[in-house]
This record gives sequence, C-alpha cells and structure tokens, in this order.
Amino acid sequence: MTRCVKGPYSHDFPIEDDEGAYCAEHGVTLLWHGPPITPEDTAPETPARRAPLPPEPRALGQHPY
Repeated sequence: MTRCVKGPYSHDFPIEDDEGAYCAEHGVTLLWHGPPITPEDTAPETPARRAPLPPEPRALGQHPY
C-alpha cells in the first residue's frame, strides 16, 4: 500500500488501484504515470544519462533573390 503523508499522521490510502490512489480525508490524489521509480532514477546524472546536446548552429546560405 502507498502511504498518505498529509496531515499529522501518515496512513494507507483508502482507495488504491492500478491507475492511482486517493485519500478523500485529505483530498490527495496520486496517479501512476509509468513504471515505478527505481534508485537509479534518482541518482545524480552521469555522462551516460545526460540528454544529447543539440547540433551546433549552421550559417545559412544567401537567398538567391
């Protein structure tokens, strides 16, 4: 079970399924958007994990008119 941490005490979400979880008492909704987060997902970026840089700008040719 996922824990609702809003309010003075944490408790299990009363409503939870494959799409998300909801706590009516605190008005908290969690929606699942893909696979669960792993420790590797929260690790600092390494060169292998960085997004590729965009290509360098190129000079455009002169318009013929």
